[in-house]
Amino acid sequence: MKNNPDIVLVNVGGTRKQVYQDLGKVFSAIDTPFWAALTAGYLRGKGFKVNILDANALNLDLDETVEALVKIDPRFIAIVCYSQQANVSTPIMVAVGQLCRKIKGTIPETGLILTGWHPSALPERTLREEACDMLVKGEGFYTLADLLAGKDFSEIPGLWWKDGSEILCGPAPENIKDLTAELPDVAWDLLPMDNYRAFSWMCLHDFSERTKFASIFTSLGCPYRCSFCAIHATYGEHRIRYWSPEWVLRQIDILVNDYGVRHINIHDELFVFNTKHYLPIAEGLIERGYNLNINAFARVDVLDKAETQNLITLRKAGFQWLKLGIETGNSSIRANVGKDSYGIDAVRNAVAKAHGVGIDFCANFMFGLPGDDYNSMQDTLNLALELMPVFPSFFCTMAIPGSDLYSEALEKEIPLPDTWLGYASQGYEFKPLPTEHLSAAQVLEFRDYVFDTYFKNPKYLHMIETKFGNEAREHIKEMTAIKLKRKLLGD
Repeated sequence: MKNNPDIVLVNVGGTRKQVYQDLGKVFSAIDTPFWAALTAGYLRGKGFKVNILDANALNLDLDETVEALVKIDPRFIAIVCYSQQANVSTPIMVAVGQLCRKIKGTIPETGLILTGWHPSALPERTLREEACDMLVKGEGFYTLADLLAGKDFSEIPGLWWKDGSEILCGPAPENIKDLTAELPDVAWDLLPMDNYRAFSWMCLHDFSERTKFASIFTSLGCPYRCSFCAIHATYGEHRIRYWSPEWVLRQIDILVNDYGVRHINIHDELFVFNTKHYLPIAEGLIERGYNLNINAFARVDVLDKAETQNLITLRKAGFQWLKLGIETGNSSIRANVGKDSYGIDAVRNAVAKAHGVGIDFCANFMFGLPGDDYNSMQDTLNLALELMPVFPSFFCTMAIPGSDLYSEALEKEIPLPDTWLGYASQGYEFKPLPTEHLSAAQVLEFRDYVFDTYFKNPKYLHMIETKFGNEAREHIKEMTAIKLKRKLLGD
């Protein structure tokens, strides 16, 4: 009697070159597919047989992925279209679409499902365009369990499916209510844990340990609504739900003790937000003495008002990095995207506080926000040079499916990328939004100019060498020696 899995959850591979060009060889991370592991843990807890095929970590091309799926021979295949965050998930849809066609061409009888950020944002379009049988809108835990249990499609919340040329859907999806009670297990054991790779900037002090890495969520959701963000297309609500600190510490115990993890990236939209959540986690890590290298997101206005002792506690616990969504150096531009609750002085104070306790920071800066012109984008560059984060991320504004900017672009008939790869900010086909004052090409050209100006700045390179050593400086120089090719700029 066969003991085949009820479902295999697939993390698609073959996207690194398309999404990152030559930066993907060394400088990009290979992230743990936490959503796949979390979903597997949930379904396994319901008594189903589950497998994970992380084609990205195993470096499988599309044909090799299909060959592996044929050998596994599950009842259902679910391609999990989650990337690090909702705002960077759309580019993988090109490879997802290619994989769907190959799967249906080889094993058409196997039910093929898409889940994740992008399918949740565009369920009807995704079902029409991709060679899948079904689609899950929302978080998907209840939906997949109902499907595997054999419930009638029309009674399954969050399920969309095809009936000939007709697109049908069940009731609206429901979110997990109690994360700790209902999602107790993460199936780390189903992942190739030795194959993941930390962000290069997390390891500037020592590149030899980059593979001792994992990513984790400790909460789901966000109470804010930035117009450029697509997170609420999946969650459908504006709040945060937390796992208990004990649950988080138990997961970190597993990662450290069972898999030798040293670098941890916390994907929460806002980890440094609720002291009742993050301080017990930090205190538990201090008690354990793991000496970890942890990165987490913080919000500028929260960090600005945080007690210094709380930041000291975070640093002692291993939080060596905080990532801030600074976005712009122009207060009026910040107000245009719903982040007008604080000004530039709050940004400066938040950064000074982090530096004061020995926490380095990354920062997200965006170019081409609504209202941006050359002067306001120069303000953003000037602020980045003033604050001098160890490793900022410079983005162009995109109309991500599921975001308010996407809806606005459709309404105003603003040209959007021709393919999903046009949303890959380091990709050849990348096409950002224009502003009222600048074309998409002008925004992209300025962003690439900012990248070179910042990372080749002698003052910055001296800071990197002083803090991390000559190897780190050379690593940065190797990165900036790679010139991205841009279709929009005539390359």
